[in-house]
Amino acid sequence: MHSFKEARIKKMLIHQVGNKGLDEALVLSDNHVRMLEEDEEQKLLSFFMKPFKADNYHQFYHHTDLAMNEAYTYSKDLFLTSVNFIEASKSLAQHLYDCSVHPRIKGGEFYVVYFEGVLLDDEPCEMVGLFKSESKSTFLNVDPHSDRFNIELNAGIDLNRIDKGCLIFNVDEENGYALLTHDRQNSDDEALYWKDEFLKVVSSDSEYKMTENYMSMCKSFVMEKLPEEFEIDRTAQIELLNRSSGYFSQGDEIDVKEYAEKVLEQPDLIDSFSEFKTDYTARKEIEIDDKFASSKSAVNRNKKFFKSVLKLDKNFHLYVHGNRDLIEHGFDETRNMKYYKVFYHEERS
Repeated sequence: MHSFKEARIKKMLIHQVGNKGLDEALVLSDNHVRMLEEDEEQKLLSFFMKPFKADNYHQFYHHTDLAMNEAYTYSKDLFLTSVNFIEASKSLAQHLYDCSVHPRIKGGEFYVVYFEGVLLDDEPCEMVGLFKSESKSTFLNVDPHSDRFNIELNAGIDLNRIDKGCLIFNVDEENGYALLTHDRQNSDDEALYWKDEFLKVVSSDSEYKMTENYMSMCKSFVMEKLPEEFEIDRTAQIELLNRSSGYFSQGDEIDVKEYAEKVLEQPDLIDSFSEFKTDYTARKEIEIDDKFASSKSAVNRNKKFFKSVLKLDKNFHLYVHGNRDLIEHGFDETRNMKYYKVFYHEERS
């Protein structure tokens, strides 16, 4: 549980982050925002904190090494000295700019804020917020004169909503901190850049971690272990990756025994997989249950690593989605080159 009732803004920087793909500008600030009046601070606190009511915690993530997550690395610096805070905020703004390449991503103000007076599980906790405002509203100003009223229209930021946000609590640093995230447009494809490209965050729940660890283990077994023990070509590996991906997508539960029987099928492959699981979990220092609930978000995020692609030199990429018996592998002695022969009924646009 978290509480922002006594929260105060200690320091804040604002940068302007445009759309890099549209050649819009990135404007970085070198100075903190001036100290705020009490009423100004209260309105800004409401602006920043309003979306973060639920305890749906996330954490920074990287499928290879957490240290390779830019947002995580720069966030660590935000909790150090004020000099680090300014430079880290610039690095975060640059990273956000580099991620803003989709043509429908809107530019806007990027706020990096340090808060004090925050409670997490009833304990005081340092917290940093990253926010982006993209939408502008039109406001009507009425200016009274001696004999009439004049009006003018101004564009500004609506304090009733923030477009994107992330609160970073300074706990559990080694595992990617405890985070709360917000994105008003999380149903659109271009909105994925905030959580998936810029922040790279995942849910903190155990189902996600278990599913992700199991999928990574299966991929490692197919791509690394199988070629060491068995004579297996790339098309057979791709078929196993496709079948694995299909298994993970079809149900709400992952059963280790069922996976082996449905995907691997052959007794010698199943025995090898069982041994590999024991070695893999010990080496990675992780636990994988024999049966557990599947995390759909983990499946959707990690399926992209089960690539069914044959990369042939620099000339061809063959995407294999179905029956591998329709692909024939051989060697042409005349050309002294390997080849694949593909059988099909018709071309499709």
